[in-house]
Amino acid sequence: MNFKPLILYPVIGSLLLAFGATGCSEHSSGTHMVRPIELKAMLSIVAKEDFSGLVVAMASWCPSCRKELPLLAELYRRHQEEGVAIVAVSVDAEGPKAVQSLIDALEIPFPVYWVGPAAADHYRLIGIPTLIIYDHGRMVEKIPGSQPLEALEAKIKTLLPDAGPSVERSMKQP
Repeated sequence: MNFKPLILYPVIGSLLLAFGATGCSEHSSGTHMVRPIELKAMLSIVAKEDFSGLVVAMASWCPSCRKELPLLAELYRRHQEEGVAIVAVSVDAEGPKAVQSLIDALEIPFPVYWVGPAAADHYRLIGIPTLIIYDHGRMVEKIPGSQPLEALEAKIKTLLPDAGPSVERSMKQP
């Protein structure tokens, strides 16, 4: 199956510097440029111990992704001051230009990377969007399919610094 990856990651503390260092500049509309990145480099970002957040695998041609991305953008804006990290990864086979117009139209405020089909293979995606939850650099859950706002917010709240016990105890393993 031909997937187009888009990963949405929440950005925490030093990760803001890492994303800036990879050249994720903002447009005047407040959206990010979609940057191509190798799978290994993307995985090194989310595998850092200080990364707890959401990665959304998506594609420009996916109707469910077009519905979920604005919800994630709303939650990111609402919770970014609390340290929420969200990153989008595009699985689009056509490259970063294929997804840039969608990111611009939806005014996505978090980093967006194009990894291509390699991300779909790595995460063994069975559909998109797929939400991948990381807690302290460890993938703890993978949820295929579009999620309602309430479910997305509940996942984000478990990752906030004051959420209490580790989310690993409250989430299923992938």
